[in-house]
Amino acid sequence: MRLAIIGAGNIGTAMAALLAQAGLEVTVVARGARLECIRAEGVALNDRGTLHQARVTAVEALTEPMDAVFVTVKSQDLGAALAANAAGIGPDTWVIPMVNGLPFWFFDQPAPFTDHTGDLARLNRERVLGAVLLMTVQTSADGVAVSSNTPTLSLGRAAGQGGDLGPLVQALNAAGVRTDVTDTIRTKVLVKLLANVATNPLSALVGCSLAEIGRNEALRTIAFGIADGFRAWAKAMGYDLPPNAWLGDLLLDAGEFETSMLQDARAGRTLELDAICRAPMAMAAQAGLPMTGLKALLAELEKAPALPLRDPSAALKNLTSHLTHTALERI
Repeated sequence: MRLAIIGAGNIGTAMAALLAQAGLEVTVVARGARLECIRAEGVALNDRGTLHQARVTAVEALTEPMDAVFVTVKSQDLGAALAANAAGIGPDTWVIPMVNGLPFWFFDQPAPFTDHTGDLARLNRERVLGAVLLMTVQTSADGVAVSSNTPTLSLGRAAGQGGDLGPLVQALNAAGVRTDVTDTIRTKVLVKLLANVATNPLSALVGCSLAEIGRNEALRTIAFGIADGFRAWAKAMGYDLPPNAWLGDLLLDAGEFETSMLQDARAGRTLELDAICRAPMAMAAQAGLPMTGLKALLAELEKAPALPLRDPSAALKNLTSHLTHTALERI
């Protein structure tokens, strides 16, 4: 199979290293210094002490159709990335956006804040695969992706039933990416988003790892309160999501892993607030279920002079107070 990966950050680098070392033909789309580095040195993944290194074709943009295109850019850059690589997407190409947040394909039309350029609405949804990847990855100073768990990937059709997914799934499994095809991809998306929405913006604000959020009573209370609002919206749509006990265990099991949003905050990059926070918040508001805890957290993020905060005590006090008042209003 001819596979392409658009975006050479944490996940893109890790996927490229695994797929290419397994003997697959992999093309990586990157820019600037990262493009030149991949051309010179290839890609590498340190998987719990085992180093996967491989050479790949590195380009600024795709010029011919691929069998499958994995898109691992930030969610707000997804439309522009696909438009710039339209030549790589033929009528039989699988398009697999591996981005955080509420995906553009979840509803019949892209939700607010999920299709910034309008390009995503024009994709052939029958060739779009929803993807939920469970993999903790950070990139070292020398450009090596570092992972602490076996990558687990769930794929599901955004629409339609056409096309044989067997060769793609077989290739992914052979490369060490544990892959399954599911009819419940939307449920899996919401389960992952529940964890992301409750932890990513909070971690960016206060500079804490997932385990630190799980151990700290004040942070855990805030995360659980935001999760409650998200879970209520999902329930109204017919999705039953795991309780806060599950979320608490997840935080502790994750260890000292820094969320992607905290990594972006430390690097001064744009945070994925649109897809992770604003999109579900807008849809919930349309359903008459305002996510007030999440709204308060976004307000604290927007007024912060720099992230993460050096002294988050005032922000935490405001959030805790807001969640307390919200809980009282529900009684």
